[in-house]
Amino acid sequence: MRLLALLTLFILGTLGASAQQNGEYIVLTGGPALRFMEHGKAASHDMYWFNFIDASVIRLHELKSVAPASVTVTWLVYRPAYSARSKELGMDLLAQIEDKSRKLGVNLVWFDTKEQLISYLNRGLDRDKVKIASFDYFGHSNEACFLFDYSNTIDTMSIAFLHVKDLRKIDSDDFSSHALCKSWGCHSGEMYSKWWKGQFDVAMIGAIGKTDFSHGGLPVLSDSTGKWAQ
Repeated sequence: MRLLALLTLFILGTLGASAQQNGEYIVLTGGPALRFMEHGKAASHDMYWFNFIDASVIRLHELKSVAPASVTVTWLVYRPAYSARSKELGMDLLAQIEDKSRKLGVNLVWFDTKEQLISYLNRGLDRDKVKIASFDYFGHSNEACFLFDYSNTIDTMSIAFLHVKDLRKIDSDDFSSHALCKSWGCHSGEMYSKWWKGQFDVAMIGAIGKTDFSHGGLPVLSDSTGKWAQ
């Protein structure tokens, strides 16, 4: 994992210094489950409410360290899940996220629906001039979906997600031809990566098997049978 991270940083630095004169690095962050939904389960999700946030902050810091001045670093965060967890905890998690974004010096963009997310990817910046050069997803997922509110609205289910068929709604030329993309969620390498490549003609690294956010830092594969794939 450390070698992969170093290689990624080297490639990003090369992109920023040469071909990608104007670009955007995006980190997309899904939300945590509610403890009301998950409490008492044998495999309980998101006991720590900032699993995905902390991993995203680490990645954003890496990106900021190599991003040239011409590149915008944007953090897209699914607001309703953190609003719901805030009410459950009696804490203002939204304010904490906004504070983290200010300290990082990144462009924080909240989204409430997948339509808003798709709209930003297509038109948040002028995609004729500013292509997406890096994309990372942190959150719940399965082989066919990014799940933004898993076990947050309905127990063990999600009503806010980006399905592989939704990728068709994202313009195929939004991404740089050399874009580096990775989903850090579970199972994305089993289907999602293939559909991603088919839509955007850029590879996306994803996990075959589950990933584990519980140890801090960037997530790792849950067991020895898993692997990263494109």
